Parts: sequence; structure tokens; C-alpha cells
Amino acid sequence: MELIFKFFSIFVLGFIGGITPGPVLTASFTESLRKGFLKSLPIIFMAMISEIIIALFILTVLFSINIPESIFYIFSFIGAGVLVWLAMQIWKIKNVGGEGEVFDFKKIFILMLFNGSFWIFWITVCVPQAFLLRKDIEFGQFLFLIIFELGWLIATISLVFIFSRFRLFLIKNNFVPIVFKIFSIILVYFAINLLFESFRYFIK
Repeated sequence: MELIFKFFSIFVLGFIGGITPGPVLTASFTESLRKGFLKSLPIIFMAMISEIIIALFILTVLFSINIPESIFYIFSFIGAGVLVWLAMQIWKIKNVGGEGEVFDFKKIFILMLFNGSFWIFWITVCVPQAFLLRKDIEFGQFLFLIIFELGWLIATISLVFIFSRFRLFLIKNNFVPIVFKIFSIILVYFAINLLFESFRYFIK
């Protein structure tokens, strides 16, 4: 049961990552408005492939080096701060609209490769949790990546679909800020959980 909860938590973390506004999501919104929902899917999949390539590099390099376990728990303290910061950003979101442009794979990959926030998020938030999953399951770090990306993909596709069909309805009825506030609270929960696990490690 504890392992199932871990899988669910990873999925939710990826899901929240998928609904967090950014250049890729904005480009997907724009493409869905210009040419329809199906035309926005290539952008989403290109972004996911780019993230997987970079994330695999992070996981492979960091896990190939014999880093002391305590380092990952120290990262967790930083990761908790990053999660709270993201929660604050999401809390202030008023709508999901905005201008964007269509990216090809090269542009999306470069965008993510030089995205400092992406690296910080993966190293401080995702890597420690992938490490914990590896303790329970062999090659658990790669299972973490699969579950995380599945949550991200479902969230992104769902949000773009909703945006393309019900954008005016959501904005008119002011539902968008409420949805993002709920997810910001969930992010704070993840931050508290990371802090709890880290404190428990150092005081045991």
C-alpha cells in the first residue's frame, strides 16, 4: 500500500508539472486555437521527449556517481523551498491565456536545456524522490521517470484539450484561479512531506 501511495504521489507531481504554465504550454494553447486540438499534440510530445532526454542524463550521471545518501536529503530541503516557490507562482495565476509561438523540436530542446528552473526542479525535487524509489525497487529511478512523465503527459494533453474547448467558459466563470489554487496547496503538501522525510533521516 505504501508503494502504491508513492506511485500515486509521483504521478500527481508529474500531473502538477504538466499544468504549470510555461512556454511549451503557451505554444500548445496557441496551436490548438489556430489549427485545432490535434495540431497541438506534436508540440506536447516533442516537449516530453526533450524532458526525458535531459532527465535521463540527470538520473544516469547522478546515480552513476556514488553520492552519499545524506546529499539527497540535503537536496530535499532545497526542493521543499522550490515547491513552495512554485506553489506561490501557481497561486497567483488568474488565467491560462497568453501569446505563444509554434516551436520545432530543436527549439523546444534548447529551451528546456537552458531552463535553469527545470534543472533545479529535477535535481532538488525529482532526484531525491527517484533515489528513495530506487531503495524500494531495482532501477526505481527510471520507474520514477516513467510515472512522472505519464502524469505530465496526461495533465498537459487534458489541459490543452480543455483550453481548446472550454476556454471562454472557464475564464467567464472564473474557475481557472480556483483550480490552480488547489494545485498550489498540493505542492505545499509535497514540500512538507519532503521536509518531514529529511528531518526524519537526520534525527534517526
